[in-house]
Amino acid sequence: MLGSQVSLLQLALASLYIGITGYGGGPAIIALMHRYFIDRRQWVDEQDFRIALSLSQVLPGAQAVSVITYLGFRLGGMPGAIIAPLGLIGPATVLMIILSALYFRFGQLSFVQALFTGLGAVVVALLAYATMSMGRVMLKDRRALPVGIVAFVILTAYNVLPRFKAYPAAAHLLAVLKDVPVVLLVVAAAAVAGLLIYRKLPLANGDAQPAGEALPPRWFWLVLLAVFAVLAAALWFFRGAELVRLVVALLRVGVFTFGGGYASIPFFQHEALVSHHWLADQKQFLDGLALGQVTPGPVLITATFIGYKVFGVVGALLATVAVFAPGVTAMFVLAHLHEHIRKLAWLQAMVRGIVAAFIGLLLSVTIELALASLTDWRTILMAVVAAVVLIIWKKDPLWVILGAAIISPFIFHGK
Repeated sequence: MLGSQVSLLQLALASLYIGITGYGGGPAIIALMHRYFIDRRQWVDEQDFRIALSLSQVLPGAQAVSVITYLGFRLGGMPGAIIAPLGLIGPATVLMIILSALYFRFGQLSFVQALFTGLGAVVVALLAYATMSMGRVMLKDRRALPVGIVAFVILTAYNVLPRFKAYPAAAHLLAVLKDVPVVLLVVAAAAVAGLLIYRKLPLANGDAQPAGEALPPRWFWLVLLAVFAVLAAALWFFRGAELVRLVVALLRVGVFTFGGGYASIPFFQHEALVSHHWLADQKQFLDGLALGQVTPGPVLITATFIGYKVFGVVGALLATVAVFAPGVTAMFVLAHLHEHIRKLAWLQAMVRGIVAAFIGLLLSVTIELALASLTDWRTILMAVVAAVVLIIWKKDPLWVILGAAIISPFIFHGK
């Protein structure tokens, strides 16, 4: 292998570099990894990178984190598979904790409110851009279109229902649906629909299975058990019910997020606003998404913001671990079994159905957040300009965010 002489220190520094400079969401971070690991360092080859990408598409969680976990495994074995994602996620986590602390302390200042008014409008444009980008894939395969439409209708109806709670029928339905995980049920139904729609899906032509053990070594399972034991001990020590609910909710987001980080946003909204009311309103949720865009790393880092709101630094760290753990753990186990995984046509079919549903869910959330944040001509103009820059001029989202951060205090001061 090209990178057989790569040390764990070199791998850690490389992943930290990507974690610090990786702005623009999953695709931009993955492109940065390609430039660094292949073009610049020549540590891995195109075959390794294609294997990492193909696995990331059928595993839950942030695709960028899955890719770097696999590359870490190829370059440094199991220690590398632990170090690489930590380096990628670490800088964003630290920065998000700092920004969250500042936000919840100074968020009521007029300057800060003006800043986040503009950033909120830009985030709506970013979500619309992400929905459109993901939707292009679905529109190429019309069989998936009904899944996305049904998911959109269900979540939109569920979110609109509280506005009619004055009517007895709506109030009764709200009471029945109070504890129902609607988004989770939609995703589960979409997985079944994918099985039915793509039951004759041809197997993908992939690369040969990489060298390595047929199954993870025994010590890996001991380490994994130790990690779970430490997490359980931490939950017991900080055994407030709300903290336990936070970890379980974020684990749920991590387990059922497929198709990239933006697919997690409907889950975040449902858990933080509908199920548990951890965030005050749609505006605060949008501000958390904006901070997630300001920081480098995956969109899933929004979990850190939610965790900080619930339980401070401890909540932020546990929420971050919980949301990324499922994807990283799945890659730990399945990196050994790529040849087998790529032949599971039923798994590919389920993932296609789930991704189609997420596009519909994300469209619903985008519209709802747009109604909450685009409240006058200035915010509408900001969103439109951001959309033009992203979609027509095809500029990096980082520059859109930085531009909005600079001009928003002047445009929206006193709003």
